[in-house]
Amino acid sequence: MAEQRHARQRAEEDRQPMFVVRAPDSSKRGRWVTVGYAWALKSGEGFSVKLNTIPVGVWDGALVLLPPFQNGEEPQDGVDIPSSEQR
Repeated sequence: MAEQRHARQRAEEDRQPMFVVRAPDSSKRGRWVTVGYAWALKSGEGFSVKLNTIPVGVWDGALVLLPPFQNGEEPQDGVDIPSSEQR
């Protein structure tokens, strides 16, 4: 039974995320940092989200799901979210 759970967990980790989960950087307005990833559920209805970290400091609870970066690398200075999505 534990073996099946581990095999399923490895299969989920092998799938590429559909979205990158980002949160606003409390120290720099307009800058967002990666806090996790989201995968589409096999049923096609909804997403499984894994957060690798939780923002600290002044955080309003806002998270944004964005497509993964094309080359798999994050820019050094973060990603600017269009002003219509900023809080």
